[in-house]
Amino acid sequence: MKLLLAVVGLALVGIATAKDVEVISNEAIVEHDGKYHYHYELGDGSKATQDGILKHVDDSHEGEAIQGRFAFVSDDGEEYSISYTADENGYRPVGAHLPTPPPIPESVLKTLKYLEEHPYNPENDQKKHR
Repeated sequence: MKLLLAVVGLALVGIATAKDVEVISNEAIVEHDGKYHYHYELGDGSKATQDGILKHVDDSHEGEAIQGRFAFVSDDGEEYSISYTADENGYRPVGAHLPTPPPIPESVLKTLKYLEEHPYNPENDQKKHR
């Protein structure tokens, strides 16, 4: 719930500090069970949507699961868009302009395949040392 208030607060601060930018739409819904939704769109092309729920992770952890999306038009005139998920597995953004990891080298793939096909067996080590 604290995260929700912080996110909504930051969104409202961002809207309030923008100069001469028209608010086209603004919506915020918070339900008694911790579920929430917010959405806003501004005249400069900025927009954001986020949905969240309270989540039971395990016996000792409660948390939130959040899905959202935001977009803005940069100074170069391009629109940048990011969709994301945030939960017990961390924050995972996706966007066409975000860097991606390089491909796994062929030698590493071959090594992983070999290790999968030939798992370590400690009994083999004991036979060698007799």
